[in-house]
Amino acid sequence: MREAAFTMIQMAKEHGCVVILCGADATDHYDQYLERGADYCLLGEGEETLAELLDQLSGQRDAGFSSILGLAYADEGQSSVVKNMRRPDIKELDSLPFPAWDLVDVQKYKMLWRERHGYFSMNMVTTRGCPYHCNWCAKPIWGQRYNSRSPENVAAEMKWLKENFAPDHIWFADDILGLKPNWVERFAELLHELNAVIPFKCLKRADLVTEKTALALAKAGCKTVWIGAESGSQKILDAMDKGDKVEDIYLAAHLLHENKIEVGFFLQFGYPGESWADVQKTLKMVRECMPDDIGISVSYPLPGTKFFRARENGIGREAELGGFG
Repeated sequence: MREAAFTMIQMAKEHGCVVILCGADATDHYDQYLERGADYCLLGEGEETLAELLDQLSGQRDAGFSSILGLAYADEGQSSVVKNMRRPDIKELDSLPFPAWDLVDVQKYKMLWRERHGYFSMNMVTTRGCPYHCNWCAKPIWGQRYNSRSPENVAAEMKWLKENFAPDHIWFADDILGLKPNWVERFAELLHELNAVIPFKCLKRADLVTEKTALALAKAGCKTVWIGAESGSQKILDAMDKGDKVEDIYLAAHLLHENKIEVGFFLQFGYPGESWADVQKTLKMVRECMPDDIGISVSYPLPGTKFFRARENGIGREAELGGFG
C-alpha cells in the first residue's frame, strides 16, 4: 500500500496537485512520503490539523506552517523535514459533526452496493483506538488510548441515516464496539426508542461477550460479530499478549449463536513458536465453534510494534517458545 501511495503521489504531482497525506503509515514514516513528493503529512488525528492547513494554504490564516500542530512538511529553504509537535487527541467525539454524506453521490453508491452485494450498506465509527496490548498490532495514531462517542450520539446518527438514506445495513468499523460498561445495552434501548434499528456488523473481543451483551446486541439489530480469535492455542494467544483465553472464544461464539447472531473469526497462522500441534488446536476450535465466516492471515511484523522490534533485533518469542514448528 505504501508503494501504491507513492505512485498516486507521483500522478498527483504531475497534475500540479498539492498532496496531503494522513494515516497510520504516514504518521510513522512521514519522511519517506515527503521524500517521494508529498507536500504535507498529518500526524495522528487529522481533522483539526487539516482544517488549519487548508486555511493556511488558502490565505485565511497567516500564522505559518510551523504553528500547525500535528504537521510534517519539507522546508524547502532549509532542505530539511520539519515535524511539528503532535496534536492532542479529540476526546469529546460527540463534538464532531456527522459525516458529510451530502458530498457523496449516495444514489450511485447505493446502486453499486445492491448490484454487487444485493443490499445497501453504509459505514459508521463510534470509537477511536484500542486499550489492549496485542503485540502485532500497530497503533501510531492513538497508542493505547480509547475514546468513545456516547450511545445517544451514535443512535442519533443511525436515525439520521435511516431517515435520509435508508441503508439496509451498517458496518461499524471500530476495533471494538461498545467497550464501556453498559454501552451496548443503552444503545439497544435508544435504537428502539428512536425507531432507528438497522442490521449491522461489528468487531468485539471474545472476553467482552457476556450473556447480557449478546442479548443487547441482538436487540440492537446486530447481524454479525467478528472476533479476533487468532488461535486456538493458549500458548500462541499468550505469546501475542492477547489477554484473553481460548475458552472465551468458545463462550462468545456460543452466546452469539444462541442469540441468532452470525460469528466471524479472524485467524492468524505462522506466529513465531507456532507448532503443528498449535495449528491443529486452531482447526479444532473452528470445527467446534462453527463460525459463519473466517478471515485468515499470516502473521507479519508491522513497523512500530513489539513484534516488529523483536524480529528486527533477530530475536523474538520464537526463541522463547522453541522456534518455528
